[in-house]
Amino acid sequence: MQNQQTHLNAENATEATVFDYSNESLPRDFDIRIEVAEQREILEQA
Repeated sequence: MQNQQTHLNAENATEATVFDYSNESLPRDFDIRIEVAEQREILEQA
């Protein structure tokens, strides 16, 4: 019988990705369209 050992390498660990959720670069009307779409979706579910 053969003795097998497994090792966890820390080198293969992935780093957490940082996301930028800022919408400052988007035009204001884009923000308003998102709000309207969300409100419409909520009303359609009711």
